[in-house]
Amino acid sequence: MKQSSNESAGADVSRAQSVKSRIARSNDARRLKNWITVLQEAQAAVADGADCAPQVMALQAEALLRLQRHDEADSLLSGAGAPRFGVDESTKFFGTFGHAYFLIVRAQVDMAAGRFEDAVATAQTAFQLDPSNREVSVVQRRAKAAAAARLRGNDLFKAAKFAEACAAYGEGLDREPGNAVLLCNRAACHAKLGRHEKAVEDCSAALDVRPSYSKARLRRADCNVKLERWEASLRDYQVLVQELPENEDVKKALSEVEAKLKGQRHGAAAARSQH
Repeated sequence: MKQSSNESAGADVSRAQSVKSRIARSNDARRLKNWITVLQEAQAAVADGADCAPQVMALQAEALLRLQRHDEADSLLSGAGAPRFGVDESTKFFGTFGHAYFLIVRAQVDMAAGRFEDAVATAQTAFQLDPSNREVSVVQRRAKAAAAARLRGNDLFKAAKFAEACAAYGEGLDREPGNAVLLCNRAACHAKLGRHEKAVEDCSAALDVRPSYSKARLRRADCNVKLERWEASLRDYQVLVQELPENEDVKKALSEVEAKLKGQRHGAAAARSQH
């Protein structure tokens, strides 16, 4: 019995040492901006038992963001296994820097998901915890600037000032490049201005980082219809029917595109038979 207990304790110590070295390697890779290694080492630390450590979750989420895998980063920090510590509790266990780091990653994930007000509030909490940390200050400024640009763009869009709204969303994207919500909003402006090609480009960029972003896919499908790109719009509507099975408008749009494509193919076949 005693031997078994000693072996168990030894295994726990070994796992703890492994977690510590994994986190150290992940932090080293972060300094070098080697995001694939950051992710691999953090995931290995989770496998060794650090599945609830906020620092490890933050390392994974930040790496996923930098690798343009925004949906996965959001799922990681919003899922059932995400850490749920209060500020005081987390600071006590993981230190001011550790909790501030988790918060600025959380803020960036919120921004990527379009939760700009949450991002500003979270970044502000991080700044109050660690006001001398340059990285925290940068994220706080970015969150405020992106949120302000989104709000300004929304107000201009509601006032039907589409060119000005487009510029406002663009300013937000200057501060937060690749933000799917800002890209999708700018695409709406392009569509209103008849610039369907540009709208498709912005929607595609949004879907590159957030493949499950149905709003961007709907907008791209509609713009491709306007451009009479039936096959491209068909592909998007086929995905949307799976994602939004209750949406009758999507089903109707899919049927219409299928009919257009069928007509186009019949026309092409008839033209070939005449030659």
